[in-house]
Amino acid sequence: MKNKVIIGSLITTLLAFMLYSLNLKRVQNTSVEIVGQSQSVKKERGKGKLSHEPKVAEVEYPTHVQIASGSDQTWAKQIEKLMGKDQSYQVAVQDLNSGKFARVANTTKAHGVTGTGRLFLLAAVFYQEEHGKLTSHSAIKVKKSDRAKGEKALQPGIAYGTSFLRQTLMQGNKTAGNVLLRKVKPQKVNAMAKKMGASSTKFSKKYTANPLAQTTANDMVAVMDDLYKNKTLSRQYSNLTLGSLNQNATGQKPKLVQKIHGATVYAIGDDRSSVAIIENNGQAYCVAVWSNSNKKFAKLGEVVSNFFK
Repeated sequence: MKNKVIIGSLITTLLAFMLYSLNLKRVQNTSVEIVGQSQSVKKERGKGKLSHEPKVAEVEYPTHVQIASGSDQTWAKQIEKLMGKDQSYQVAVQDLNSGKFARVANTTKAHGVTGTGRLFLLAAVFYQEEHGKLTSHSAIKVKKSDRAKGEKALQPGIAYGTSFLRQTLMQGNKTAGNVLLRKVKPQKVNAMAKKMGASSTKFSKKYTANPLAQTTANDMVAVMDDLYKNKTLSRQYSNLTLGSLNQNATGQKPKLVQKIHGATVYAIGDDRSSVAIIENNGQAYCVAVWSNSNKKFAKLGEVVSNFFK
């Protein structure tokens, strides 16, 4: 009797071990789906690797709005009310005569910009011209590596004048941007931005990179204020830089200034950012914005213009 119990126990143990081994093998080969926010991420057990990385949300803290110390509260509250809490944004407004300002944001880090980033490259090019490193007639040969995909206006092996390259750049030609950036050097663009007060700005090593630069609304205002007051560039070259901002092929204004009329406007922008200087009846102010949506840019420009009427 005792032997039968022992044999039965051994058989039970052996069956349990076989069943455990089969289950363990099945679990090791099973993919587990981890669901997080808007995306599913699959992780294979036993390998410890993600099949693809989850996307990071662009909205940093959409409900936590910060108003910078010293901001005009009336301006700040109107900006906050307009921009709401559905989008991530930064807005900076400054009276260029009195220094009065408002800075409102629910994201503080530097964000990517494309077309607006040309502001920093232009300023660096004109700085080189003012200090004799370039002239408006300097000929720069286009290299094959400069050629942007799909563009044929500028041919490799042919030299073009700096003035022509600047104009072509502002008309949206990326090859011209690559040529000028190669000549000026990305580190010189970054140094120029810092010299003008844009301490959080970093320009890309290639003009065709996306994004072209990382910057903030505060940095964009700092550069425009520097140009308006001729701090880094002389009056002549500051005016040339500002005047170049409006030299686009379509003549269409950035959304930020589309509802502003009867004023002198220097503006540049893209789908997620914009900066402008507006002069009207002896007043001058600058407004800059970055957001992951440009739906409110035109209304923002109109609201800010009302601060100065």
